Amino acid sequence: MEWTSHLKALNDAVEARNQAITAVRLTDAHVVELTAQAAAAGAPGASLARVLAGLQPLLAQERPHVCGPSPVVPPVQPAPKPPGEQGWPDGLERYTLQQAWEHGLLPWKASTTRTYRARSTRRGIPFPEGMQDKKGTHHYTKEELRAWLAAWTAPTRSKNLALPQQRPASEPLTAPEPASAD
Repeated sequence: MEWTSHLKALNDAVEARNQAITAVRLTDAHVVELTAQAAAAGAPGASLARVLAGLQPLLAQERPHVCGPSPVVPPVQPAPKPPGEQGWPDGLERYTLQQAWEHGLLPWKASTTRTYRARSTRRGIPFPEGMQDKKGTHHYTKEELRAWLAAWTAPTRSKNLALPQQRPASEPLTAPEPASAD
């Protein structure tokens, strides 16, 4: 009757496995939902890729999959590498928001630009993703910043959306003229 105790242990192990897989599937669904919400809220793709790169694979990476690459799920691509001693991988010169202000690429300091970046996404004007260094600081090209600045400062149809610097100067207040009693 030894085999019956093994069969009972096997049955318990199968049930524990199924519960664990169910928990992983629920967690994966939660990760997918949070990813969709972050993307819809305007999270930069590079930041999302960096966070999602930390996902542990369910299958061993060193073993090739029997069916080949999945046509539905693209392979995970690592986040772009930060600059080394040679500069950025794409060879373009990049600036932080503070450096962009110092070089005259942006008319505002970094803190003000960050405020306008948040407002920009609410207005539907995408802010450039840029590239992150090892410290997590974003760096942008001149072209990215100039394109965003042009879109951000473009005249709008609503006076409420105009930048404070663009609002017309108000006329001096004067007392209304008294009505004549003729």
